[in-house]
Amino acid sequence: MKSMKVLGMALLGMSIIMASCKGDQGEIGPTGPTGPTGQGTPGAPGADGLACWDLNGNGAEDEAEDINQDGMFDALDCAGNDGADGQDGSDKPNMEFYFQNGYNGYTGTQDAQISPDGVNDANNDFFRIREDLDNVNGARRSLLRFGGISDIVNTAFDTDNTNCGDSYRVDQAILYLYSGGSSAANAVPGYIHLGFYEDTDPLFDETIVSWTTANQVDTWGFLTGAGSLWDTNPFPGSDGYTHYIPSITTTSQNIGWIAIPLPRDFVTKWICGDPDNLNKGMRLRLTTEANAGATMISFFSSEHDNADLRPLLVVQTTEVNPATTKMAPSSKAKDWDNMSYEEKMAPLYRYFAAKEAN
Repeated sequence: MKSMKVLGMALLGMSIIMASCKGDQGEIGPTGPTGPTGQGTPGAPGADGLACWDLNGNGAEDEAEDINQDGMFDALDCAGNDGADGQDGSDKPNMEFYFQNGYNGYTGTQDAQISPDGVNDANNDFFRIREDLDNVNGARRSLLRFGGISDIVNTAFDTDNTNCGDSYRVDQAILYLYSGGSSAANAVPGYIHLGFYEDTDPLFDETIVSWTTANQVDTWGFLTGAGSLWDTNPFPGSDGYTHYIPSITTTSQNIGWIAIPLPRDFVTKWICGDPDNLNKGMRLRLTTEANAGATMISFFSSEHDNADLRPLLVVQTTEVNPATTKMAPSSKAKDWDNMSYEEKMAPLYRYFAAKEAN
């Protein structure tokens, strides 16, 4: 231990001696000024871009590159190619069908006037509806049917009467009748009553229909115990579908065109149901608001010489898109009541325009 202590003291003495032999270090001097920026060698220029017209990139004005053939090689030659033609639009989303005897070969309208006294004015130029509260036998009723419309509409939609509900819906059906004259003791308002024949009713034949028989085989049904022909035969049911006429006047003041909206459910049955059993037409009669005696309206028939004024049925349809189908509203009555006269007559005007075009 004593020897180690002596050795330590000796080493310490040596370090003191060595330190005393070295001089003090100086402080770090200030940073010198920044030298001038060096000049690098510029890079080589990039290659010139090709001219717009130089499609093959050879720098020459090749005749083949004059795309628009104007004798110049310019930006006009750089126009892109025409895009592909779009697909033709569908021509069937909304279609309007016109049914009037003589138009496009259609001859399916049947109409006839009948009365309790046995008068049948079928195939005449006019049919009439007449109210006579003083003489039951003076009444006149009329029958009207647009046959063959099912095949025409369904063929246009590439369907048939059993599947047509999957292809389209009936949005509106309008009956246009032209009044060739009217008569009343005084100007009175009245109602045209329409009744629609069902599948259990007989199919009338305009050439032989009468107050008692619909055709050569079938008679109209009677109400048991009824005491008046006014309520029966061929009107045993309700004729509650009415159209208001503001004023029925003398023959010197013709009413002209009358537009009557028809219930869509009946017209849909005419087109989509069994055409032989469900399209049996309709019946028309007249009543007035006051006891006006004998009051009558006459209409141009489907046999009238003036083909433009024959009864016309307009059916408006919309193609059904299964992805976006919505149920058609249950009634058009409110929409119709809110239409102006011009809006109600617009399908009639389109029909005349279509006739002109043909």
